[in-house]
Amino acid sequence: MKYKCDSCDVEWDYPVRNCIFCGAPLSKINNTKYQVEGATRVLIPSVDHPITPYYVLLLKDLNGSHRFHKSFRQYNNGDTIFLNSNEESKYTIGIIGTGVTGKGLAELAIRTGNNIILKSRSEDSIERALNVISKNLSKEMEPNRMKIALNRITTTTNYEQLATSDLIIESVVEDFKIKKSVFKKLDSICEPTTILASNTSTLPISRLSNGLKHPERVIGMHFFNPIPRMMLVELIRGKDTGEETLNRATEFAEALNKIPVNVVDIAGFIVNRLLFLMINEACCMLDSGIACIEDIDKAMKLGANHPMGPFELADFIGVDICLSILGILYSELKNPSYKPAKILHIMANDGILGRKAGKGFYNYG
Repeated sequence: MKYKCDSCDVEWDYPVRNCIFCGAPLSKINNTKYQVEGATRVLIPSVDHPITPYYVLLLKDLNGSHRFHKSFRQYNNGDTIFLNSNEESKYTIGIIGTGVTGKGLAELAIRTGNNIILKSRSEDSIERALNVISKNLSKEMEPNRMKIALNRITTTTNYEQLATSDLIIESVVEDFKIKKSVFKKLDSICEPTTILASNTSTLPISRLSNGLKHPERVIGMHFFNPIPRMMLVELIRGKDTGEETLNRATEFAEALNKIPVNVVDIAGFIVNRLLFLMINEACCMLDSGIACIEDIDKAMKLGANHPMGPFELADFIGVDICLSILGILYSELKNPSYKPAKILHIMANDGILGRKAGKGFYNYG
C-alpha cells in the first residue's frame, strides 16, 4: 500500500497524518505498478472469463515478483499496467438509480462477484428492482447460489451509505442539473480514493466534475443496454480526470467482464455520436418519402449487416430518449445533422414511444 499527498502529489510508502511538505492530507493508492513481460491470446472460455477472446498476461512488479492476469485488453511486452495489489479482492460498487440501467448494472456486478450498494429515492422502487434482478438471476442460478448472490446487495435511500464504495456509478435521468447535484453530494461524503463515475450517454464529464473538491476522480463509464450482455464500456476522460482514475476505471470495467474503449470528453462520445446520426438520417429519409420504414430497416440489416435497423433500434431505445439525446447533441456540437427530424417530435408528443409504449415505428401489441 502506498500513500499520496492530495495537494503536492508526493508519494509515501507508509501512512502519516499529513504531508510534511505542505501539510495536506494523504490518500491511499490501492494499486500496484506492473510491467507486461508476456501475453497470450485465449480463444477458449473459462469460468471467470466466459467471453472470448481474452488475454493472459505475465506481469512483473517493481520488486521483481511475477503474477498472471486475465484481461480483455491487448498489451505489448514492456507496457505498464496498474492493478489492485490484492489478487482476490472484489469491489464494493455503489449504484445510484433503479431504472433499466441501474438494474442492469446491479445484476452485472452481482454476477461478477462484487458487493453492491443500491441507492434509490424510495423503498418501493428498490423492491421492484430487486424483484426484476431476482427473476433474471433465477433463470441461470440455483436457489442457494442466488440467495448468496442477493445477500451481497445492500439497499438504501440515502447517500451516506454509499461512502464506503470503491466505485460509484450514477445512472439517474439524463439531466445535467440532477446529475451535477448527485456528484456534489458524493464529493462531500466520499473519500478521495472513491471513483465517481457517470453513465451519461451524452453529457460532458468535465462539466459534471467542474467545481468539485476532487474532480480528478470523476470519469464517464458509459454502459450499453442490455448491460449484462453488451460487452462495451466507453471510458470518458474529462479535462481533470487523473491517470490513476482512468487506470482504476479500466480495472473495474475488466473485473465486470467488459471491454473498455477510451474516448475524449466530447458530446455523444463514440457510439451515440455515430448511432443517433444514423437514426436521425433514417427519420429524415422517411420524412422526405425516400423509402418506407421496413425497406430502410431491411437495407441496413442486409446491406450493412446490422442486427437491427435504425427504426427497430429507435423503438428499442425509446423515441422520447432518441429525441432528447439528439437535442443534446445538436446543442453541444452545433451540427445541423443532429437537429431532430420532424417525425420524432410528432411521435413523442403523441406518446408513440416505441416498445415500452406498445407502439412506435412498429406495433408491438
